[in-house]
Amino acid sequence: MPKLREQMSEGVSDELEAGADAGFRACLDFPALLKGGRVVAQRMGAGRFWFVEGAPANTCIKAVDVTTGACEALFDVGRVRKALQAVIGREPPYRGLPFDSFSRTRDGGAAFRFEGEDYVLSPTGDRVSPSLKPSFIELAAGTDLKARTCPRTFPQSSYFHGVNVAPEMPSPDGQWFAGIQDHNLYLRSMADGRVQQVTRDGGSDCAWDIETPRTAMGANWSVVTRVADPWSPDGLRLFATQFDKRCTGLITRTRMLKRIDEVEQLHWVRSGDKLPQILPYVMYTMDRRLVRLDVENRDRMLLFLGWAKDGKDLYFVQFHRDLKSGTVFAADSLTGETRALFSEQGKTFIRLQHDLFGGRSGCTLLPAGLGFLWESERDGWKHLYHYGMNGNLVRRVTEGAWPVVDFQGIDEHTGMVYFSAHHDQRRPYDIHLCRVPLNGGPVERLTEGEGVHEVQMAPDFSGFIDTLSKPDTPPRSVACNAEGEVVYRFEPMDTSALEAVGWTPPEEFCVKAADGTTDLWGVIYKPRNFDPGKSYPVIEHIYGGPQVSWASHAFPTSGTGIWGLAQALPQLGYVSVVLDARGTPERSKGFQDVVFKEWRRHVTADHAAALRALAKERAWMDLRRVGIWGHSWGGYFALACMIDEPDLYRAGVSSAPGFDPYDAFIYEPYLDGVPGAENREAYEAALLYRDAPRLKGKLQIIAGSDDVSVWHSSVKMSNALIEAGIDHEFVMLPEQHHAFATLHERYAIDKMIGHFDRYVRNAGER
Repeated sequence: MPKLREQMSEGVSDELEAGADAGFRACLDFPALLKGGRVVAQRMGAGRFWFVEGAPANTCIKAVDVTTGACEALFDVGRVRKALQAVIGREPPYRGLPFDSFSRTRDGGAAFRFEGEDYVLSPTGDRVSPSLKPSFIELAAGTDLKARTCPRTFPQSSYFHGVNVAPEMPSPDGQWFAGIQDHNLYLRSMADGRVQQVTRDGGSDCAWDIETPRTAMGANWSVVTRVADPWSPDGLRLFATQFDKRCTGLITRTRMLKRIDEVEQLHWVRSGDKLPQILPYVMYTMDRRLVRLDVENRDRMLLFLGWAKDGKDLYFVQFHRDLKSGTVFAADSLTGETRALFSEQGKTFIRLQHDLFGGRSGCTLLPAGLGFLWESERDGWKHLYHYGMNGNLVRRVTEGAWPVVDFQGIDEHTGMVYFSAHHDQRRPYDIHLCRVPLNGGPVERLTEGEGVHEVQMAPDFSGFIDTLSKPDTPPRSVACNAEGEVVYRFEPMDTSALEAVGWTPPEEFCVKAADGTTDLWGVIYKPRNFDPGKSYPVIEHIYGGPQVSWASHAFPTSGTGIWGLAQALPQLGYVSVVLDARGTPERSKGFQDVVFKEWRRHVTADHAAALRALAKERAWMDLRRVGIWGHSWGGYFALACMIDEPDLYRAGVSSAPGFDPYDAFIYEPYLDGVPGAENREAYEAALLYRDAPRLKGKLQIIAGSDDVSVWHSSVKMSNALIEAGIDHEFVMLPEQHHAFATLHERYAIDKMIGHFDRYVRNAGER
């Protein structure tokens, strides 16, 4: 990456020119500039968590009791270091514990790793011994204890052309791991490590699958992991599916880095194509018998919910491809017969696809046969509804002009339901922990203070760890008891490295949308060593799609590389702006339904209106020099904004963009289903190729050649621009997917910054 200072104009101050490059590079790994503050704790049971402080120089592992606030070190640092030194023959590095993670042994000691080797610490904490190493024969046969009892990974099919890496799933009786090998279901014995193949009809087009942990992007850029255990409670049955893609369409991918090209045909679901069929089964471990569950599977997406306590019945939910309907089913594992318990229909989509792909069905089975909780926006806000196992509504659980964010759990002893919510609509993106009695009663907010509360619940619901932050306020973690009272305060975050690069705290804002009435919220990241008397160019980071809200209303503790540009660009003297327009989630249903059958215009109008409103009160924002960039659907909307608002956006970067709503079925719920006569206008209005001749600003397209639909779409857009006689830049990243590898990402960032320097920073008046 060439030195960015060489690309800057002569008018840039000496201070900025000297420090911008180093500060920009540092902020591309923003989390590395932060130390402490946000505690990620591990549960110990009975209201206790352990956590790490002082790593790596002064590593200490402590335990905190969230009921009393008592906090103590779990290990005597001096004794542990002395015991390890006696084994390795030298003093361990640094001054703290020689490990920052451990597991308890059966006798109360601790197992840990140091410099790639396994050790065991005695229960008294004064003796360290190397773990017994397996013999050559055990290693060769895979019968050593670690190989037998640790899960392996396997490739797992998805709705898209790629595969995920998933772990084997252990049975509750500790006898088996279930997994997929060569597209077929197998069981691996924990007793001797031997693999027993269960199915033999699987193939690349019709692979077997099991439930594994699924990860989705939650509110405020959080990562939410869901797992529905496929094993019955007694370990005698396993829920499995076949993922049949033979009915779907095909798309080509060409690998060009070898001497001879490789051309592949991959399954890809375009708008209107048939969806892969998810065929559900129950497998019996005793005789490997398979029972097919009798349920319609065409144009359906299926998510497993769990088993009844007796292991006889199991539950799953299906959504139609247009997401206007969802149905909860119970199935008899002995016969395969299914029965619909409950169904909800909506005039528009009732779920978001990305949530479903990440395992978030919006339906949670309750313990002890109490029924299930169903998330619904039927009254205009997302709330929880309690249904019995017969499918009848028991009662509404939450209510109010605010939405539930996520279900956190239920305390079986008290009947309290815990959930996160945007409970304070004065600040609609703040997140709070709340609770409410399942049997009816008022909602109680357990967290205090403006901002985003990230909560880690104790397994017995006796308390929680709460981390609170705002865009301009670093996170601070505290331990709270069950009533939300603070019982312990962790060490604050050290931001000295961040401040050393001239970081200026960002600013949260609220302005009106293009309709003049709706509030839009976002964040402005200000230039390093910010001076309100200066004039700064503006770069907007956009997503715009209806699947997630994009502006982070917490302190930015994550985001590296291209995902850290919002925080890094101000180091180069840019004002960086991120906001969410109408059509995005986490607000009211009416706020999001603006996107239904109107994919584009409200987004471009809202973003332009927001920038103009911001600049009216902030003279340091130079609207003569505005750029915009986005990735994925953000790449689409970056170009759409340039086309629809040519007097504002003079340059843009479309990274990994999809320009064609006909290219992927993920558009369907928002454009009223599969393409047809009744919604043709909505699809055509979202199609950008025909508007290519209207482009006035300077466009750069960045796309990976393995990102099949995106690559095809980008090539088509480039051709449309060529035919219109419009100059643009196309940056090809060979054999890169929707996310870029490190070197390719650095190259893309370099190209992007050079583009903005030429056409935004150094641009005079038009």
